[in-house]
Amino acid sequence: MIVICLEGCHGSGKTELCRLFQLAGYNVLDEAFLDMPSFSLHPQSLTMESIWVSNWVQRLLKVQMEYGDKRKDGKDTLFIADRSPYSAIFYARRQGKLLDPLIAEQIRELEEEVNLKIKTVYIRVETSLLWKRIQERLVREPERRKYREDSKLWMETTVDFYENRNWDFIIDNNTQEINDAMISLITQLDNQIPFFPFISQSPSSLHSFDNPSILKLVPPLIV
Repeated sequence: MIVICLEGCHGSGKTELCRLFQLAGYNVLDEAFLDMPSFSLHPQSLTMESIWVSNWVQRLLKVQMEYGDKRKDGKDTLFIADRSPYSAIFYARRQGKLLDPLIAEQIRELEEEVNLKIKTVYIRVETSLLWKRIQERLVREPERRKYREDSKLWMETTVDFYENRNWDFIIDNNTQEINDAMISLITQLDNQIPFFPFISQSPSSLHSFDNPSILKLVPPLIV
């Protein structure tokens, strides 16, 4: 089973990219696939982020049991996920470094013991454009202020974390069309991962996620 995890600063386009992959027929695990409990502790604390990581791994193991490790054609079952456990290292704040070796070992164990492969994708956005998008989203979703998303300094700190870690893949999302980022990612995956589905159309033929041809980009990946 393969899990492609989309990473990046808030406002970078992870949710929209997940939606687009879902339209194209992929199995998608968005950030809501975990039903996190609500306690008196801030959600971005070491304890709560540790719980999030544990739930994340547990949910993937359940998904693997439900869908199976392989598709009917013999290829690995494939999922797209919003975030990976590595983001918890940052959001757990000053104690997050304690999670780093644990998460790395968990991911190694999942691949070696149960053939559950986790690949990360960093969605990179130019800083001034990212801040503009964040401000626009805060107008629509003001509740995000509780996560400090109204702070430009917090955005810069978040970007610094993502820029200074090693990711399996990096894509840029600086254009008006999120579809461009999807095409860039699929092209990279197709070129570098032998089990990734063949792309049946050239990227230049896809111009917007309202274009019906996007649905024909890859065959549905459900079992």
